Amino acid sequence: MKKMLEVELLKLKNSWVLLVATLAPGFMVFQGVANFLRYYELFTSRGQNVWHQIYLQSSIFYVSAMLPVLITLIMVSIARIEYKSGGLRYFLTLPVKRSGVYAAKLIVGCMVCLFNVLVFSLSLLVAGKVINAPGSIPYDIILTKPLMVYIASLPVMIITFLLSINISQMGIPLGIGIGFALPSLLVANTRYWVFYPWTYPIMAALGGDFFEKAYFPFAAGFLIFVLLAFAGLRWFMEKDVLD
Repeated sequence: MKKMLEVELLKLKNSWVLLVATLAPGFMVFQGVANFLRYYELFTSRGQNVWHQIYLQSSIFYVSAMLPVLITLIMVSIARIEYKSGGLRYFLTLPVKRSGVYAAKLIVGCMVCLFNVLVFSLSLLVAGKVINAPGSIPYDIILTKPLMVYIASLPVMIITFLLSINISQMGIPLGIGIGFALPSLLVANTRYWVFYPWTYPIMAALGGDFFEKAYFPFAAGFLIFVLLAFAGLRWFMEKDVLD
């Protein structure tokens, strides 16, 4: 497994995936801070915490649009590297286990998504320091909240991964992943959000008191991830034609 992980990481060396995973969250924080500074009086007129306002302004579009779209791009890219020119079929003729290929790709995809979330946290920290945000650093907001968002995003990761590794046409997993991400903010404001995994990151980041009392997105998200991961592995092991 270690060798397989090293191989998958090596494939990303000359890929645009890591570059996008690094720059995109920083851009969203820049946009959020710019909006906060533009309406500084409005966002601080009632003594609101500056760190919290930076987090909110940066998170709104990051968790509702940017993060799920990035997850889709990351998973599609990693899952489909060998699909070019029938490469996955030839790759599996080598002395490698299908289960190892599947697990390595899934783990690396989740690692890149985690890296993206950590860059978001680091960008928030840097932004707060740059604008001299008063008070101590609220690590429960800057670090813990984004990690909660990551856990809540697990269903989106596994769904897009399974679509990508099992469907030869690249446009289908991309279209489904991005298409389901776009209306997530609207669905999150309805009572039906519990049936829509793309809303789970939004509820983890911005859900308020109701979410703090209900751990449904975490429990359901983790359960969905585990069940689909094992179901997907079984399908991948039994699939005859892979491209």
